[in-house]
Amino acid sequence: MAVPMNIGALLQSEIIEDPNDKDEGVCVLGIFGKSAMQPGSVKDSLINTLADKHIFSLFGSDDTDSPSGGTSMQAYFNQENRVLYLVLTSVLDNRQLIRACESLTAGLGHAEAHEFWKTAEKDHCLQLLYLFSLCHVLLLVHPTCSFDITYDKMFRALDALRQKALPLLRAAIKDSPISKEWKLNCRPCPPRLLFVFQMNGALRVSSSGMGGNGTEGSGGDKPKKHSPRRRLQHALEDQIYRIFRKSRVLTNQSSNCLFTVPANQAFVYVVPGPDEDPISSLLGHLRSNCALRENEGGPPVPGQRRYQQMRHSNRQPSFNVESSLSSGGQLVDCTLKEFLFQHVELVLTKKGFDDSVGRNPQPSHFELPTYSKWVHVANRLYQVMIESSEDDAAEISLKVQGQLKVLEGFLDADAKFSENRCQKALPLAHSAYQSNLPHNYTTTVHKNQLAHALRVYSQHARGVAFQRYALQLHEDCYKFWSNGHQLCEERSLTDQHCVHKFHLLPKPEHGVSNVKVVGLIPKECKNR
Repeated sequence: MAVPMNIGALLQSEIIEDPNDKDEGVCVLGIFGKSAMQPGSVKDSLINTLADKHIFSLFGSDDTDSPSGGTSMQAYFNQENRVLYLVLTSVLDNRQLIRACESLTAGLGHAEAHEFWKTAEKDHCLQLLYLFSLCHVLLLVHPTCSFDITYDKMFRALDALRQKALPLLRAAIKDSPISKEWKLNCRPCPPRLLFVFQMNGALRVSSSGMGGNGTEGSGGDKPKKHSPRRRLQHALEDQIYRIFRKSRVLTNQSSNCLFTVPANQAFVYVVPGPDEDPISSLLGHLRSNCALRENEGGPPVPGQRRYQQMRHSNRQPSFNVESSLSSGGQLVDCTLKEFLFQHVELVLTKKGFDDSVGRNPQPSHFELPTYSKWVHVANRLYQVMIESSEDDAAEISLKVQGQLKVLEGFLDADAKFSENRCQKALPLAHSAYQSNLPHNYTTTVHKNQLAHALRVYSQHARGVAFQRYALQLHEDCYKFWSNGHQLCEERSLTDQHCVHKFHLLPKPEHGVSNVKVVGLIPKECKNR
């Protein structure tokens, strides 16, 4: 697979594999997150770095994006490393956000715009659940070096959605050629979640180990063992783990969690900021690449041995070698590829993840599927979660879409607040409408009282539900007026209103008619 393609096109296409690799397993790596306002996509450049190839364009490609600014998923299969990359882009990325804003009409109201963005957010959550159901390793990319607490709320919403949709997903993959544990849990294993943060200028460290202000952090004290960037990574790991444990996103048993984090391995990586001289940095990468290519010799080895050979030749795990110190006495920081492939190695060697903690940790299931088996399961889940089909999966797809209501309690706090405010304001508006009213009154009085009720309502009601409850106020007030409180609007010869409530006029040939005859003067009006 030389170029990335849409996930739907990948599942329908046939990739020609090496006959020696058909029976080998595939590690599925999903990448999602947010991106800053910059020309290129950080997620695409990460895959270029991990695969050592120019796969994605540096400035992004408009052909791979959703035309309406929605959520899209791109796939790239690196057959050499047996890693399948899935990249999720949504309105949290700058290009898709711009497209979504362009698709909005000019005169769209507040409630309609809110519904548009919440629909896009639900679509993003459903595609995230698709990723969590198919991947072994997940990479969360964030444009700053601080953790976004909104992810905790989103993961709790995803976990609730997964529990609701689990029986439907089991029915969708019940005939797939996979193990019983995979069919029961609807995923090859509890995925391991890793975090990649971008250095955004908050921490600038020079090569001499000095702080961002140009002075040494510890003065004349003994230099620290870890670099400032590694200490930041450790602090972020402690913070993320504590937050997820407090909110019960992570528990002792990994099989019951939406995802897991390793207990004795690093799961946070901070990408260093750009060097002062980008040309020197590029030349350094070119030299190291050429040196690696010169060291590689001999005939190519297919299969698992080829992966082992590439892993040992291209990656030196400095994060595991405690004796690899820099000139300043600090441990050498690992690269992004070294950080990630220590987790990929556990998948490809079929060791799996043992992330359960506690006194009696229960082992979680793990399966390394071949490419053909993974495509079969991914295609079945794609039909019921992403793209509704016309076959028997259409009914399951409709039921899965119906389960998205569980996300509203987690993700739509604005609408929930607005509902509560408008429901409290509605009785106040009803009281304002009915205050100082005669038993029967005309249309003019009704309109004046309705305007007064709307003013009271607008003083207390807020948010996206304002217009909907305002229409309900209109209907309630009209029903109250027309239910025995409407005054007869006919006028006498002296231009005076009838003093009686709205009444019907008799017709000699048909008795009493069902409609009021306009222009005739009732007997009550003649007796004035």
